[in-house]
Amino acid sequence: MKTEMQVLERLKAVIATSLTTLVEAGAGITAEQFDEKNVEIEFPDVDSMRRPTMLYIQPDYENLEPLGMQSDLATMRATVFILCKGAANAILVRRVFALYGALYLLVRGDPTLGGFIEDSRITDMDYYPAVTASATITAIEASMDLQWSKEF
Repeated sequence: MKTEMQVLERLKAVIATSLTTLVEAGAGITAEQFDEKNVEIEFPDVDSMRRPTMLYIQPDYENLEPLGMQSDLATMRATVFILCKGAANAILVRRVFALYGALYLLVRGDPTLGGFIEDSRITDMDYYPAVTASATITAIEASMDLQWSKEF
């Protein structure tokens, strides 16, 4: 049985290893600057951000529907927070939207996360030009649905 934490860990791994290959040129984000330390499964804390570019995965809720006698269809809603800091506002806007665009392409191109789950999709996005009243931190909040069969 796939657990919720395994699904979140898989999402984290796919983002950490594949996101930078889809980031548009000129965004100032390279594979050398982005690895598994840029992605965490926790609620974002801008005061303790380890790096100028971070993605935080926060599980929100889960819906279960019976599939059969031995399985349920699990649909978990998670939010991916994309935060960028430490540059001029125009650069931060470009970076955060480049990362969001890459995340969108990543999920659309491989909604099963390498065959690990049935489906994933981004359902909506919110842009925050200034986080905690600071013009030096910009963020995007993307809601995702992650869907898989829970065998028991």
